[in-house]
Amino acid sequence: MKRTTTIYLSLLAVLCALGSCKKFLSTEPTSFLPPAQYYKGANLTNALAGVYNPLFQTSVYGSAMFYQLGACTDESFYGGAGRVLTSGVQVYSFDYTNADVNAFWNTLYTGIERANELIVHLDPADTSVGTQAIYGEALFLRAYYHFLLVNNFGDVPLKTVAANSLDSLSVPRSPAAKVYEQIVNDMTTAEKKVLTADKIGNSSRISKTTVEGILARVCLYMAGNPINDKTQYANALAWATKVQQSGLHSLNPSFNQVFINEASDVYDIKEQMWEVDFSGNNTTTQQTGGWVGSANGIPFTATNTYSSGSSASDFIYSDTGYSYGFVWATGKLYNLYDVTDPRRDWAIQSFNYTVTTTTAPPLVTRTALTGPFAYNRTSAKWRRNYEKIYPKNKNFTPENFPLLRYADVLLMLAEAELNVNGSTATAVNAINQVRERGYTVNGNTAPVSSITLLTPGSGYTTAPLVGSTNQGSGLAYSTTITNGSIATVALVSGGSGFTTAPLVYIGNAWQPKIPYALNAQVVNNGNLYTVTKAGISTGVGPTQASGASDPNVTGATFTYAGVAATASTTLLSKADVDLTSVTMTDIQNERARELCFESLRRPDLIRWGIFIPTMKAVAQDINNTATVTTNTKTQAALGYNNVSERNLLFPIPSSEMTVNKQITNNNPGW
Repeated sequence: MKRTTTIYLSLLAVLCALGSCKKFLSTEPTSFLPPAQYYKGANLTNALAGVYNPLFQTSVYGSAMFYQLGACTDESFYGGAGRVLTSGVQVYSFDYTNADVNAFWNTLYTGIERANELIVHLDPADTSVGTQAIYGEALFLRAYYHFLLVNNFGDVPLKTVAANSLDSLSVPRSPAAKVYEQIVNDMTTAEKKVLTADKIGNSSRISKTTVEGILARVCLYMAGNPINDKTQYANALAWATKVQQSGLHSLNPSFNQVFINEASDVYDIKEQMWEVDFSGNNTTTQQTGGWVGSANGIPFTATNTYSSGSSASDFIYSDTGYSYGFVWATGKLYNLYDVTDPRRDWAIQSFNYTVTTTTAPPLVTRTALTGPFAYNRTSAKWRRNYEKIYPKNKNFTPENFPLLRYADVLLMLAEAELNVNGSTATAVNAINQVRERGYTVNGNTAPVSSITLLTPGSGYTTAPLVGSTNQGSGLAYSTTITNGSIATVALVSGGSGFTTAPLVYIGNAWQPKIPYALNAQVVNNGNLYTVTKAGISTGVGPTQASGASDPNVTGATFTYAGVAATASTTLLSKADVDLTSVTMTDIQNERARELCFESLRRPDLIRWGIFIPTMKAVAQDINNTATVTTNTKTQAALGYNNVSERNLLFPIPSSEMTVNKQITNNNPGW
């Protein structure tokens, strides 16, 4: 039978042409071209796009990897008010017929088949740099899809030739070690073929250093459970060192900006070495969106239309964007951060959205989350208010998802160096680079590290939690009041962006154009004011030292209450942040702080051999937490209580067991 090929371009990735930053997804789908014609010229580029395509599917990085298949780790769990999920991968209660597991398997093997088709039909006489780069990318992606499979399913069918008959669908499982051997061979060959990151100019396509970074990851996985080939630590170190010494990559000075860039579709090839480059809002002309930010963002479920011209009810406020908030942070992750680490309040929700619908247009404001952690905060790295595509869809977003960051390479380098040579300066320097950027002490600014009450002020009726400063952001603290004055103050969040230690006026800073409720208190111009008539503030704040403001001028009425309390501060320094030696616990914890919610934690815990006890410890922490809000204790702990040894691997799915007669036994426990 003559082999024909169909180009699958629905939900195709936004990729870039060789040597260009322009998106090349502009051709119309073409079907049933003979291979000799199809795998040449522009059609070859389309074929490569088809090989990348599985990354973008909801069954892989479009949703499943960070939500359905990856939501329950020691970093996160599935949750939300009123959401009771009794079965599914999210709570480790499923079997081999589970739709998410089946779709994950089938999508990855679709990618492998497309890669094999491209490789076998590539013109061997075409030695041009562009064609050889495409060959390298296809080879790498075939290996990467096998990597995801062997990492999640163990022994799997190893497919390195294109299927040409129904019989070729039945391929026996190969031992995981053999699959890994093929992965390393394919990636090593690809590393010599693909272009460098500076020549590609974007992070959606495979570059030389991307291959090297993923090879470091592959070798670390081989060094850990279940392969336990400790010689691979040296190989991981060599590959990570190659990336470091390339001179092409460095950390973005701002941790937050990494994810703002992903939401805004801004390439940062120095830090973001490889990402799934989603685009559009899933309208007729823009159908390559994923669920990044909508499944795993700060909850916002208002459904007013974006504009009067929009006919769909699921196009949301342009400044915020809809988010279900399915993925919630654990107490373990939250407590791994200290109060001076600004990453905590970016990676984990620190405020709720509040919508005021009595105004036109409605107002969306932020209310800080206060009090002790109570399993009541979602993941928050990907924030829809930074998206540039309008209107914003309820489900599909243009936000990119990271597959390899330079921060990960540095942490892998530290881990490999530690296991090869011990706690050397190389290992310490690598992890400290990540820590210094995370704590924002790598430039001219720093967080607050301590706060001390100077003057108690007067007129306070409620204990304020944030302060007014003339620089920086995110500073938060707890206070107590005695007879209307501030009695104590304790740091809750050090914020970021302070160039000098600020003098803090204790109280919520007055803000323009937001609704103020009766009896709320604000600080402005060194004074404390109480709202005695609710309203929406104008652009003019209160400044008087007695009496009430004119609501015609200030919107709400602000009545003088007293002099604001003040506090002095100190700033964090590199000496406070830097480690002098490094342990595996340091690396494990730093990977959580830096890489949380990026689909890396479950395989990390498994390769370290600590998955089951770590998950059970989270269940115990939930049970020991005095108050669990939004999510009930039973709901939050369900996945951790259900997890068992069989969950070290997914089951071989029913769709494969049905057609592949060479597979008769499933994984242990399944």
